[in-house]
Amino acid sequence: MDPVPPLPEPLARHIAWNGLSLTVPPDWQPHDVEHHFLSLARHGRTTLECAWQPDPAEFSIPRRRAALERQNRRLPGFTADPRRVPARWAQVLAALRPRLTYVPFAWHGGCGALCHDGAARCNVEVRFPAGPSAAPQVHDAPGTADIPDSPHATDTSGSRGVGQTHGHGAVPAITRLHAPQPDEAALLEAASVLTTLRLHPRHEAMPFRLHDLELSAPAGFTLRDFTFRPGLCALHFRRGADTLSVERLSPANVVLQGLPLRHWAARRTGLDTREVHARAPHCQPPRARESAFWQRTARRSLLGTLPVLRGLSRGTIHEQGAAWLVGDENKLVTVCLCSTAGPTPDTLAALCASLRVIETD
Repeated sequence: MDPVPPLPEPLARHIAWNGLSLTVPPDWQPHDVEHHFLSLARHGRTTLECAWQPDPAEFSIPRRRAALERQNRRLPGFTADPRRVPARWAQVLAALRPRLTYVPFAWHGGCGALCHDGAARCNVEVRFPAGPSAAPQVHDAPGTADIPDSPHATDTSGSRGVGQTHGHGAVPAITRLHAPQPDEAALLEAASVLTTLRLHPRHEAMPFRLHDLELSAPAGFTLRDFTFRPGLCALHFRRGADTLSVERLSPANVVLQGLPLRHWAARRTGLDTREVHARAPHCQPPRARESAFWQRTARRSLLGTLPVLRGLSRGTIHEQGAAWLVGDENKLVTVCLCSTAGPTPDTLAALCASLRVIETD
């Protein structure tokens, strides 16, 4: 299969989530989102599942293949034997070399691969479920010399039943699994998606782009929890004792309840209105129609509430926050950065500059 060009910008949906980024067709919608899991669906039918995790260990293809066979033994028709995976799927995966090392697999419900990015030291398992019209078939394929294997893999000792003798020393023909055999359109879509798949190292700024919220989380911050529901997109991060919160609220006129933005921000943070400023000296959010900025230093107990310890256990918390109304949209964005090491205006400025509310379907 020839290299597949990426989808044109107007016909693509860019997604980035907690260390994973990729570009998919515009009608692939986020369906299920967890910290290290993402599934996409088209018209209610799952089109892609991704599960990823950090993995600094050596990526041994025979061991990973055996583990996949063991973990999926109840999945009908599952095989990680490269000689039985559909040939067209193996051709699609070949585009991942040498960027990713992978173990291909297939089952009666679709195709997938376990991939390893040595630079990011992370694994990702991708699954492309087949359409409802795919029918299980198994065809004889006596010749296997022209079947592409997974990269860097010549040892197949980890696969089950391969190379064992039967009867009078005869080696049985290897049958290639043709269920499912995706149509060409599905193959081209999968190939386009896989060429854009990226895993991001945890020590670098982390891109996020999901639903209508896009931002770049500062390096070192890890996602603690998140909320996606009508009217609210919220991401909460932590780096040691430091915390970072980003929220998109809508409709803004309902959230504000008739208050000016500065007054609303003051009420929400418990500050006096005079402590909330109309302009942020270090933060210039894009497309901000109206903005508010505040900063304060607080002392918080770190060891509990026992009176005898209270005087010795209070630490300084430097809080910086901003809120703004987005262009001509009826949406409100807030960010709040709390640090124990001192004010970090550059971190807040970089975050605000990267934060965008994007148009959705």
